[in-house]
Amino acid sequence: MKLVSKAVWVSLAGIGFLLAGMPAMAQDWLYTVKPGDTVWDLSHSMLKDWRYWKQILEHNHIKDATTIRPGMRIAIPLYIVREETVKARVEAVHGKVTVTWKGSAVSAPLKRGVALSAGDKVVTGSNSTALIALDDDSVILMQEQSELEFTRLRRLGGGRSLDAGVFVGKGGLKMDANPSHYPDNNYHIRTAAANTAVRGTGFRIGVEKDSSRTEVLKGLVSVGNALGKVDVPENFGTVVTRDAPPVKPVKLLAAPDLSVLPSRIRYLPAVIKLDGPAGARGYHVQVARDAEFMKIVLDRKIKERFMIDQALPDGSYHVRIRAMDRNGLEGKDANTTFLVDARPEPPIVRKPLPGTVLHAGDLEFSWAQVEDVESYLFELSGDQDFGHAKVSQIVRGTDISLSVDQGTWYFRVTSIADDGRKGPPGHSLKIEVLPVPPVPQAKPPATEEGKLILAWQAVNGVASYHLQIASDRDFQNLVVDEKTSKASLALPRPPSGYYYFRLGSIDEEGYEGGFGAPQRFEVKPESYWPLAIFGIAAVLLLL
Repeated sequence: MKLVSKAVWVSLAGIGFLLAGMPAMAQDWLYTVKPGDTVWDLSHSMLKDWRYWKQILEHNHIKDATTIRPGMRIAIPLYIVREETVKARVEAVHGKVTVTWKGSAVSAPLKRGVALSAGDKVVTGSNSTALIALDDDSVILMQEQSELEFTRLRRLGGGRSLDAGVFVGKGGLKMDANPSHYPDNNYHIRTAAANTAVRGTGFRIGVEKDSSRTEVLKGLVSVGNALGKVDVPENFGTVVTRDAPPVKPVKLLAAPDLSVLPSRIRYLPAVIKLDGPAGARGYHVQVARDAEFMKIVLDRKIKERFMIDQALPDGSYHVRIRAMDRNGLEGKDANTTFLVDARPEPPIVRKPLPGTVLHAGDLEFSWAQVEDVESYLFELSGDQDFGHAKVSQIVRGTDISLSVDQGTWYFRVTSIADDGRKGPPGHSLKIEVLPVPPVPQAKPPATEEGKLILAWQAVNGVASYHLQIASDRDFQNLVVDEKTSKASLALPRPPSGYYYFRLGSIDEEGYEGGFGAPQRFEVKPESYWPLAIFGIAAVLLLL
């Protein structure tokens, strides 16, 4: 007796499909009889030799050739079926995608409009996708960091049906198969752990090492191997490994609630915490420039939080999020859009620092210079909402001096781009201004020198910050490269001169986002006496 291979097979209900190593009928092509078909006509149009017509009758146990009727499905051995080679076409490419042509060991960039044949291998990089269409307009969307190789692309029976085979080495894909519902088209998707035979359905396949997951979006799929078999209906999924029976089908999780995601993001980084549905152990988050999710800019699997950071330019984005269960199966899509409108970023305030003791009278406010920003809106108000601002003034530069009375005050600084466009309002900072005290009795002076203090607005959900200070705007000559969980940092005072610094954020899951815009500041000399003495000496030498 012939042993059954341990390779897993997956088939749509109603499809005659068996793996290699199983009985000979595995190599059959199933054809649906059309009105007007006769065995003799089919033999002339679909077979390599019309004289094989008797084998069709014998193979299907048909005694009278005139008894075939429309709608009947007859099995025809593939070795006698006429076939012709066809190609797939590349509809779209985003990011780094390469192709290795059949018979070649060298890869090349994949471009839109290129034709693909059996034996060609396509690989997508990080945040990269490829959309591939088959001869019948079925489409395959490759996700990032995936490998796909076409094992066969052909038309059977004189062009009557498409027979396509694909091997997925790693990563994932989504396929919308047979959109025109041709009755006899076949699609065979193979991984290291499973095989999927499809006639007309929508599904997702993900591959990780020796296991694969199948999530059925439309249709009914049967999954089995030598150790067991299950039927997977629409909106259910299963996980298959090489040496274990398929997991009992489980219902795909509902789409998560995305109402927690703001429609407009004004401050970066923004940390989003997801919740639900019940049973969710994590989430698959994708952010793209387009609704088709070809131009993906973020693709992450998270536990519950994800961060939209400074690496994301201003603009409109589409987000798609699926909840993952304990088996790693991804549920239904939740889709929405959001706008990043966070530039130019507000500057980091240098004076007054939080907790500084201030007294009524002239106060100095200063901030760092945001790259490509020349003017700022400075506001001072007695209320945190700035509904009745005492001061609202455009400042060209990075400082302003004001006479401020005693009391509780709030101030903020907003960047204004060269074209006049205002960025998001600066973060509101609270100061307490005390009345001027009487002159105290003189005491020996106490100074604290040799320190450079930097502070910034704490962001909810950010675990730590990455601060860099450099002597050049390209940050090639780093002076400071520190990480801290606090919203301020005391550093040894560097030599006098101009410096640049930038700030990045790290979320609670350890993901580090990009840096914000560089900002410039000046460290002035502690004393001008050495410079004055040097100048006088130079003048005397010239006399």
